[in-house]
Amino acid sequence: MIKNTLIPVLLIALIAISCSDTKKVSISGNYETPLEDQMVKIELVKNNELAVVDSFYLDPSGAYDRTISIPEAGFYRVNFYNRHLTNVILNDSDVELIKNLDDPRGGYKVAGSKDMDYIYQLAQLRQDFEQQSQQLNGEFIKARNSGDVTTLEDIRNRFMQMKADNENNIKAAIMGMDYSIAGILGTSFLDEENEFDFLDSLSDKYQNELPNSSYTKELVEKVESYRRLAIGSMAPDIALPNPEGEVISLSSFKGKYVMIDFWAAWCRPCRMENPNVVRMYEKYNEKGFEIFGVSLDKTKESWIKAIGDDQLTWAQVSDLKYFDSEAAKTYQINAIPATYLIDPEGIIIAKNLRGPELEAKLREIFG
Repeated sequence: MIKNTLIPVLLIALIAISCSDTKKVSISGNYETPLEDQMVKIELVKNNELAVVDSFYLDPSGAYDRTISIPEAGFYRVNFYNRHLTNVILNDSDVELIKNLDDPRGGYKVAGSKDMDYIYQLAQLRQDFEQQSQQLNGEFIKARNSGDVTTLEDIRNRFMQMKADNENNIKAAIMGMDYSIAGILGTSFLDEENEFDFLDSLSDKYQNELPNSSYTKELVEKVESYRRLAIGSMAPDIALPNPEGEVISLSSFKGKYVMIDFWAAWCRPCRMENPNVVRMYEKYNEKGFEIFGVSLDKTKESWIKAIGDDQLTWAQVSDLKYFDSEAAKTYQINAIPATYLIDPEGIIIAKNLRGPELEAKLREIFG
């Protein structure tokens, strides 16, 4: 997935923390390869921004024990010269950074933090799923090369079930993280846009448990921003020109299942997915499946060339404004490829379906 590089991802700034209503916590450990002329930083991570809250030189031994004041439980990282970055949730307990023997890059992990133990639990669930997916992918390639259609179908079904089980395990773990902001931060392990109902429930839980936390407030704001585009909501209309200059609207396809496909000629993952989308269109178009392609290109020439090269025969529209496209803003698109599947009444029924997931959903609809 390619993200909008115009959106600022990192902002480094010094912040002043009031002495009132704060608590002190310490971070200790021993860094094996200290540098005399560079400082270690402790940074607050929030809203895709970084704020330096402490910086210090290590002595030759590499030992350190820093005490900082925090206004509330928060997500931080210890930055060792941009060589090793260790994420840590600071709350009520002092923490120690210890060598992570499982990290081939020689990084560190956190001991003494229940909150970070929760995060590590989620990371392990995700890692287990990725390992199982890699194994399944090997079986898929073998079956595809041998033309074993029956096995391919079985592998697709197993993958979908495995994915659903993993997501359910992650959600169950998050719901069990009482009074810890790890539960809020842990939503990054999910496809958040497809988990509106879960996020809505999580928002209610944290409004009861941590009503004054800024992280709870951010979660509530996120849920409200997703609500308009949640599964079950009416899809906002799109009306943009096609390559010939004729304005085509999404609403003109009412009565059919429509996949809004946000893509661009310059987006490699989009172009790699296009053959699969072409195959799905050819298979299900006569049964009532349409695609509404919305390009985030900048130039008409590259857009039209990609349409021809990839043999995209369905409706294509664009205002050629990149991520400033009105449609991209309406649908909160910050990365592509991105898709919305709309039912004949114009209701959003699925998001970001690709590959086997798209095929499985269309098979469920059309048989």
